Amino acid sequence: MTEANSTRTSQRAASVRTAVTLAGVALASFGAIIAEYSGSPQVGMGVLGLALVAFLLVAMTRRVRR
Repeated sequence: MTEANSTRTSQRAASVRTAVTLAGVALASFGAIIAEYSGSPQVGMGVLGLALVAFLLVAMTRRVRR
């Protein structure tokens, strides 16, 4: 019974990490869109590029840990 709870707990933690990562990427993307329309397209593209690179780095480090 405790093994099932342990598995459920680890799956829930993994789901929360995934949700936080995706929410961060979404916020950065929205920030880039807002920055682009506020008059500075270079800043918007920079924020969007940074969000993409950060997402890829997080995804790669999670894959290596498993």
